[in-house]
Amino acid sequence: MKLTRGTSVFFALGLAAYAGSSYSIRLSQPTQVGGAELKAGDYRVQVEGGKAIIKGEGKTIETNVRVEDGAAKFSRTSVRYDTADGKYKMEQIQIGGTKTTLVFGDSESGAKAAQPAGVR
Repeated sequence: MKLTRGTSVFFALGLAAYAGSSYSIRLSQPTQVGGAELKAGDYRVQVEGGKAIIKGEGKTIETNVRVEDGAAKFSRTSVRYDTADGKYKMEQIQIGGTKTTLVFGDSESGAKAAQPAGVR
């Protein structure tokens, strides 16, 4: 009986890890990410490995993402932007209630903007 229960728990955890993580965000302005522009509005971000799939407002995009764990939990979810040429570019999403930061950009080379990101 213990073996069956233990196997079921292990299998369920495996499925949860395979499914990836999903988060809700709200963009306050039109934002560029992964070469596409997203309108202001509500979106769902699904993270699977090194990819993020962002769905909402009638659009779906896929882009590179790097998941980082910080030292302390974030009190709320916040989207951090960089501005270039008068346009907002999504740099990170800090997930409220977790230590998780989703970092967007060129995750293959690890390149990151030299300027600090703004918070909206």
